[in-house]
Amino acid sequence: MASLAAAHPPAPRAASRYPALGPSRSGGERRTKGPDAAQDTQSRSVDLNHVIALLQDSGSKELEKEQLKTLKKVVKHFENGLPLKDVAQVTEILNLCAEKMNEQEAFTEPLCELIKLFGLPFQKKKSSDEVNYSVEVSQSIAQLGYLMRVPSSQVKIQICKSIVSFYNMELLGKLLSGYQPTSPNYKIRMAEAGGLAEALVLSLALVENQLTEKLWVLKVLQHLSTSGISCGQMVKAQAASRLCLCLNGADPSGELVFRSSDILWNLLEKASKEEVVNQLRSLECVHALKEVFVDLMCGFRHCDYQLRNDLLVIATLLAENPAVPMIESGFAKVLIVLATCPEVKLPNPLVKGFKLTYSYEDFEMKKLLFNVLRIFSKDPSAAQLLSENHVMPALLYYVKQNQKPGFPDWSAAQYEELQLHAIAVLASVAPVLVDKYLSCQANTLLLMFLEWCTGQDPFFGRGNSFHGTGGRGNKLAQMRYSLRALRSVVALYDDAVSINLCDQGAISQLLDILKYAADKSKEKESTVVLEIQADILFILSVLCENDVHRKDLFSCEGIGILISFFKMDPRKLYCGLGHNCLLLSALDCLWSCVIGCYIAEDSFIEKQGIFLLLDLLALKEKNLCNIILGILVEFSDKPKTALHMSIWRGKRDQTAANLLIQLWRQEELDLGVRRDQYGRIVDTKRPIATSFQKQQKVIPLPASCPSFAIMEISESIRAKIYSLFCKLGFENLPGLSTEDFVTLAIIQHYLDFKIGEVWSEISAEIKEEFRPVKSDEKTLKSISEESENTGKTVFALQTEVLKRQYHQEIQEKKKTYKEIQATYEQRELINKSWENFLTQTLNYEALKKAKMLQETLIDTSRSKIQNGPEHSTDIPKLHTTYSNFIDNLRVYVRGGTGGMGYPNLGGEGGRGGDVWFVARERTTLKSIREKYPQKRFVAGAGANSSVKALKGEKGKDCEVHVPLGISVVDDDGKQIGELNAAGERVLAARGGLGGSLATNFLPCKGQRRTVHLDLKLIADIGLVGFPNAGKSSLLSKISHAKPEIANYAFTTIQPELGKIVYADYKQISVADLPGLIEGAHANKGMGHKFLKHVERTKQLLLVVDISGFQLSMKTQFRTAFETILLLTKELELYKEELVTKPALLAINKMDLPCAKDNLDELMTQLQNPQDFFHLLEQEMIPENTLEFREVIPISTFTGEGIEELKTCLRKSIDEQAEQVNEEYRKKKLLLLRTSKEEQMNRSWHS
Repeated sequence: MASLAAAHPPAPRAASRYPALGPSRSGGERRTKGPDAAQDTQSRSVDLNHVIALLQDSGSKELEKEQLKTLKKVVKHFENGLPLKDVAQVTEILNLCAEKMNEQEAFTEPLCELIKLFGLPFQKKKSSDEVNYSVEVSQSIAQLGYLMRVPSSQVKIQICKSIVSFYNMELLGKLLSGYQPTSPNYKIRMAEAGGLAEALVLSLALVENQLTEKLWVLKVLQHLSTSGISCGQMVKAQAASRLCLCLNGADPSGELVFRSSDILWNLLEKASKEEVVNQLRSLECVHALKEVFVDLMCGFRHCDYQLRNDLLVIATLLAENPAVPMIESGFAKVLIVLATCPEVKLPNPLVKGFKLTYSYEDFEMKKLLFNVLRIFSKDPSAAQLLSENHVMPALLYYVKQNQKPGFPDWSAAQYEELQLHAIAVLASVAPVLVDKYLSCQANTLLLMFLEWCTGQDPFFGRGNSFHGTGGRGNKLAQMRYSLRALRSVVALYDDAVSINLCDQGAISQLLDILKYAADKSKEKESTVVLEIQADILFILSVLCENDVHRKDLFSCEGIGILISFFKMDPRKLYCGLGHNCLLLSALDCLWSCVIGCYIAEDSFIEKQGIFLLLDLLALKEKNLCNIILGILVEFSDKPKTALHMSIWRGKRDQTAANLLIQLWRQEELDLGVRRDQYGRIVDTKRPIATSFQKQQKVIPLPASCPSFAIMEISESIRAKIYSLFCKLGFENLPGLSTEDFVTLAIIQHYLDFKIGEVWSEISAEIKEEFRPVKSDEKTLKSISEESENTGKTVFALQTEVLKRQYHQEIQEKKKTYKEIQATYEQRELINKSWENFLTQTLNYEALKKAKMLQETLIDTSRSKIQNGPEHSTDIPKLHTTYSNFIDNLRVYVRGGTGGMGYPNLGGEGGRGGDVWFVARERTTLKSIREKYPQKRFVAGAGANSSVKALKGEKGKDCEVHVPLGISVVDDDGKQIGELNAAGERVLAARGGLGGSLATNFLPCKGQRRTVHLDLKLIADIGLVGFPNAGKSSLLSKISHAKPEIANYAFTTIQPELGKIVYADYKQISVADLPGLIEGAHANKGMGHKFLKHVERTKQLLLVVDISGFQLSMKTQFRTAFETILLLTKELELYKEELVTKPALLAINKMDLPCAKDNLDELMTQLQNPQDFFHLLEQEMIPENTLEFREVIPISTFTGEGIEELKTCLRKSIDEQAEQVNEEYRKKKLLLLRTSKEEQMNRSWHS
């Protein structure tokens, strides 16, 4: 006790033996003159300074009685509470009284009464008193802890009761006049500030053999441990070890264990867990915990179960610290044996008398014991204990299908949680006990369990526990932890484990599970499903690595699955679910399961795997690039790899070469390689050295140790990129910019630079240790110069590339300037053309005179044609024109009904007649419509079966004659057939079957439907142009056709057909098609109806107004050149084949003013149309322009150029016919040769 008091001196003015700290009587007089004394009338009745002075004296019995009487007055005075200003003096009185008690026991009762005062409410006069007196109050409360040295049980218990009252303070009904109570937690805060908890922990040694006093002290510490500050003070006083030694003390009530364990819990939660565990690590403490735990195992009360689990948690925390002697104390063995009970039914004295009640506490204990097994598996020294006590069979007990309707003792939910927990622990234990794992056939059990997981069993997981995450309503949780267990064992790369798995068909089963998981992922992606897939890929990687036969087995189905992973949406890599890990696992699986097996490699390449790898590489993810480049290097030995890489195109048409160069630049930027602003070499001596290499000092290394230059090859991706370029080549690489070529020059000489770096390091090491002889020094110098010259050469090459780019940019700027200049000139021409157009159209009198002159000339030209040439051309029906032209007709067709059968004699009725369309010349759709106004065609019915003719005759066919060029189409747009030559037939409706045994001798109705007869004119020449270009006028000039002609758009609203007759009776048919408008290809206006007739014309004749075209004032004006391009564009968009037809160009209205100038400008534009495309809108420019055989300027008004046009048309048609005949002759000759060779081969074989 003396030592305790010396170690913790009392608060100031605590004892009379220190007169310097205690006030004198005169000091007391001065205190009474203070402001508090002046205001507090009640305090004058008891002079505390006088009391202190009285207690400091010692002498007769009378003085002792006076002292006791005075102490009773003090207690009586403060029975309603203790003012803060008096706490320090009351504490001093308390200390003096404690000293008196050592000599006279009569002071015990007053001392206890004084201690009670600290249990009463503290009172303050002002709000600031709590802060002003905080130091005195905290020291006074701490003094209570030091008074535990007083050798009196009554005093100790009273101290504890007063401190406990801090936490359940009840206000008294009467307060001191002018005072108010302090804040509720004021005493607790002061106790924390004074370090009361530390003093009470030290006092445990004083009550070691006093159970009642010890329980009271523990009760106080239990209250104090609810504060983190107090817990820190208790830990400082070694509270954990002191409390642990109290656990196994004799206590029939069990409060000792309960309160001690509760305090330990609070210390672990609120103080430093590492410090608490460190205090409990002694062998003595572990023994004490073990003994208490074993005693509680045999308990039967509910509180015993709870305390047992609390101690088990503490033991778990201790087991996590390898320095704690769990094995030496035997505690580890007890826990391991208990964890395997009752799964392993072997008698063991350590658990004798223990029986599970399957209560909630036992369920929690079972989970805690499984967790202990997991912790012990990390300690190599515990491996023997785990093996001897049958841990592996106990865990494998749960690797089986869940029992139905439930486990006999645990509930279904509890069993599921224990099962998942056990399999999770198995993943930690199995790598430690591999031999036991194999001897227990664990692989077989896990594979069978996985098969159940993928089966159609109606089991539904509850997913309530931590390990059951993601397993609600399915068996994914079981699958997840089973695969994790397999992964942990396979990760050992033990051949015995791999062989055992492969012999049981694990590869095929794992691929099936992978498919199952992939399907689940498509339904709903989750972290669990992604983790399952990643684990399977890792297991397959280990199993197939270094074994070609297993790789071959994997390639049958596995490559297709891998391909699906590589097609993953790149955005998923950043969602945080685990797609990144899955992709890395897939790449690792590709490396291990495919590379090295030629069949698997070819299969991967054929499934466009190289394209997918390059797509992933284009993401430029740092953690993916290295492994993908390594895989591509391995594949690069295959000839197809370089081909696939060369044809790959990424976003914005990026090539593989450009991608690799970008990765090279990024890698150099990360490594700190110096380059100038254009990407050129800066340091010609060490062109590719990283900043790390340059910072390293010269350190002589052994020959077996790689230098920094060598290590850099394996760590960066530059060596891999160089290897790929060696396969791709360094020339004729598409899609590279000037900057890329600058970088490519460095890549091409990477190996030369790297060799120079190695020699530089060798030279530096030699010079650091030795002085080389002259010959060696000369050699090293020449090598260094050669390396530097290589750098200079590359620098010069890069400079040359940049100069070429500069000159090219100058040329492009000049070209751009010319284009701008040409645009300006073109605008001037357009403005001039527009002014000419306005000049022509604004003068009404001039237009009227021109119209009259045009009509006169037309009549004159027709009269001349009627007088005709010297020989007669008046052939009947030669000059046929088609008025009221019809090019589409909708008709109804129906096959004939079959005849009735004859049931008695088994006779069959005749089949109904068919409806046929037959092509015939000089027939029109108009004539069909006039002849058959109902537009219905029905074939005859089949004859009935009779006694005279058991087989009925077929009904009469209906044949409909149609013109050439007809397409027969049903209502759904499906083409039934085409009729292009006379005599061709198309079946439109089939007759119904006659009655027979198959139809119960009842007839079948014939086929019925509505069809469209779509006419596409077959002509030699098709006139194509915008409205009012003069097509109809031209047709009237070159043939005897008489189409309607007027000076407004869309005069011709239906096709007209005419024939040019030459002097030798040669005839050329010409089709005048209605005018097109912009957007005709999209069926704007009557686009499709007009354009379809162009398809069957042999050649095109574009008719263009030299003055341009404007449909209306709302539409844009188009020049003649723009008109030609727009017509070409419309034909191309409707059908690309139309642009390949032979074409001629007729430039009409050459009689107008300024026509000559416009023609010269147009001819210039037609010679090099591409030079003027930049002046036009993008949608006007066709992909392919028409190549005109002839360009003929004409005027249908004056007849200028008409004869020349007819001659050109005749020449072009004849040339085309000759070309067709020549191709036909070549084809026949080839067939003849082929047939002769076949005959010779047959005769030779015979």
